[in-house]
Amino acid sequence: MTDLDLLRAHEPIVRFTAGEHFFPMAADTYVGACDLLGAAPGQPPRVIVPAGELTLDRLAEERQEPGEQRYLRFVAEPLDAVTLARWNLHPDRHLFQAPGRLARVGLFARLVDAGFTASLLVRGSVPGGTAAAAAQRYEQIRRRDPRLAYHGRVVRRDGWIVLHYLFLSCMNDWRSSFFGANDHEADFEQVFVVLEDLAGGPPVPRWLACVAHDGAGDDLRRRWDDPTITIEDGHPVIFAAAGSHASYVEAGEYLTAVPLPALRPVRRGLEALRRFWRDTLRQDDPGDLGAALEAALSIPFVDYARGDGLAIGPGGQAAWTPILVGDDTPWIDGYRGLWGLDTNDRFAGERAPAGPRYTRDGTPRQSWHDPFGFLGLDKVAPPGRLPQVLRGRIDELEAARATTADEAALRATELRRRTAAATPRPIEEMRLTGPTADETSIERAEAELAELRARDAELADALSAAREALARAVAGDPGDPRAHLRNPRRPQPPEDRAYGRAVEIWSAVSAGLMVFVLVVILYLQVLPVWAPPVIAVGAYVAIEAALRRRLVQLALRTTLALAIVGAITLLIAYLPLVIVGLVAGIALLAIVDNVGELRRA
Repeated sequence: MTDLDLLRAHEPIVRFTAGEHFFPMAADTYVGACDLLGAAPGQPPRVIVPAGELTLDRLAEERQEPGEQRYLRFVAEPLDAVTLARWNLHPDRHLFQAPGRLARVGLFARLVDAGFTASLLVRGSVPGGTAAAAAQRYEQIRRRDPRLAYHGRVVRRDGWIVLHYLFLSCMNDWRSSFFGANDHEADFEQVFVVLEDLAGGPPVPRWLACVAHDGAGDDLRRRWDDPTITIEDGHPVIFAAAGSHASYVEAGEYLTAVPLPALRPVRRGLEALRRFWRDTLRQDDPGDLGAALEAALSIPFVDYARGDGLAIGPGGQAAWTPILVGDDTPWIDGYRGLWGLDTNDRFAGERAPAGPRYTRDGTPRQSWHDPFGFLGLDKVAPPGRLPQVLRGRIDELEAARATTADEAALRATELRRRTAAATPRPIEEMRLTGPTADETSIERAEAELAELRARDAELADALSAAREALARAVAGDPGDPRAHLRNPRRPQPPEDRAYGRAVEIWSAVSAGLMVFVLVVILYLQVLPVWAPPVIAVGAYVAIEAALRRRLVQLALRTTLALAIVGAITLLIAYLPLVIVGLVAGIALLAIVDNVGELRRA
């Protein structure tokens, strides 16, 4: 089969959400509708090639000057406020509806979200009306060029064949149309189908990988027989999120936490401390504290991947136009600039992405130059080669265990000889003078022998596990299809997003209202400094519990908390008496125990 045949045989069926404005298009069509701009430091942007004159070949040939940032621009003039209002109120426009986003999270996440919204005022963001103007331009383009296209390539290595599907949309309108985190011109999304290259037979699909936002590694992959994915006649079904176009294998609504960029160095520091504590000090693993902190301080958004809109692919309302690309495709290799408007957003969320091969800073993108490492496949053997790999591993383990056993036997013989030749000393003398060099050497040799014996036990366990895995592989048992997953993305259950209108309204206004009340009380100085935060948080908790019908639970927890506080207060007030009572109790217990021992003797 040719590369194009392979891509067509397993091309995804992508189901979009009703209300989606932008669908995957051909790169030449998109580039032909864009201006190419350059921005030198301290200089206003300049148009290098205007829309209508730019082609993929010219884009690949243009070379940016030192220090200059190149980028495409799809929308030259956003809609003004009046035109935007008319577009929003047009009767043919789909009215997207969803449960309140903030009703799904707690107070702290709502406060962080308020700060994120305020940050749009001071950081680079896509101007209002850009998404609407892009939607109008895209509709005009589709009338001239109705193709719905993906760009695909095929990569072969180590018995695997990776089918890499790239989907280019002219706009990400997640924030302006679907209450999401960002807007930006141009959007590249990726899906991977991984085949096993069998000798003497057609390739067999083994893995499906969908990329959502900045995901990477094992959690992207789903095994082909995973019950959570849908396969129709060899084609995987993908659900694209509204606006963001993030890819998921299950239909539904996904609570997506966007981490604060300022937490990245904090997370790296916590990870370094974790490695030092776990690997250097050999203490129990405290867990991923950085991930826990990042999750607690992340901004909550929802990806709506409902799959109730246009379906593209075999059996859908529209068919794909495949476009074969590779390392030698000029526009992929030659252009390192951004594929849409450069807003200079310091958080990067509102900046356009770079192309398939490079990141925004011009460095190679792992998903392109190393898709196997990107998907965590470097450590996974194709099923057809797994028995051979396991037999090699068993041979290594057996050899290592034999070497360890031989070394342990030699160490044991040497230890016995040295111990037999040593002159025993009374324990009192050893305490007074300390161990001699020979005694210290014997203790060290004994500890090293214990480590060898422990290593032998570990090798025995690993050998047993490898033999069991070999037996399963030979029998054709692939094991649990989800065993490799650590934090798989799953949609929220319907019951977790079923809220009344009152809860949704309260969730939308509670964070801002609490901050406003807190500031007013502090400004008026009618209460002590500590009182306003307590009152504000207490009122918030009470109203939240009442709206969610959790007042009884809140009352029980409050009673328990007050009981604990009362106990601590009494303990502090009567601390000397408590200490005397404890000491007297311990003494009485010792007397009773010793007398009982005498009676039994």
